[in-house]
Amino acid sequence: MEIVLFVIILSLVNIIQGITGFAGAPIAMPPCIALVGVSDAKAAITFIFWSTSIVVTLRNLKDIDYKQLGIILGFMSVGVVAGMWMFSHLPLTILMLAYGIVVICIGVKNLFFPSKKEMPKPLRFTALVLAGLMQGLFTSGGPFLALYSTAAIKDKKVFRPTVTTVWSVLNTYMVISMFSKGMYTPTCWKLIAFSIVPVLGAIWLGKILNKKMKQSTFLKIVYCLLILSGSLLVYNFFTA
Repeated sequence: MEIVLFVIILSLVNIIQGITGFAGAPIAMPPCIALVGVSDAKAAITFIFWSTSIVVTLRNLKDIDYKQLGIILGFMSVGVVAGMWMFSHLPLTILMLAYGIVVICIGVKNLFFPSKKEMPKPLRFTALVLAGLMQGLFTSGGPFLALYSTAAIKDKKVFRPTVTTVWSVLNTYMVISMFSKGMYTPTCWKLIAFSIVPVLGAIWLGKILNKKMKQSTFLKIVYCLLILSGSLLVYNFFTA
């Protein structure tokens, strides 16, 4: 039953990912952690998002903004390395509580206090480091990366391939690192095997809906889901 629910959750969030270009993993991770545990959830979701991002990257090489890609990878890499170290050495219960609070704050801020003003450059670069930190911890750097990339990459045709390539590169490092630590257990491979085809179908559906749905309306739903998802982690912490 856990596998079925895991596949359903990943399929739904990848429809969202296909429409918005971010927020898939932050919505998926809390309920998936509750279902299969933090290690299997992180390893499986990272592998699945890595596989799908490579396909998108290879199909859109000519549309990537390589200058911005270099800037993003340079700052995010620092955070990813720090996040991976923290995941291995700090108490996971405290990290998951902090993660839940961060996800709730992102949802509340964007839902109730949206801002059209661009962040100052120093804060944007700080957001990139935080994006890397959240990616290294819980494969959830998307919302922080969006703070930088929406201001730095204006062309929609360039935005998605560039951001997707960020995940292709960083998740390659993360997958190799998790392999070396033995996180890809038989249970994890089973989750991946059952999920990969439905996820590809969900991404395809998300791209279709992206052309038909009003982005602003859908983003409100995304932010509500972020609040709900983060609240689940906080609830689990205090009821465990």
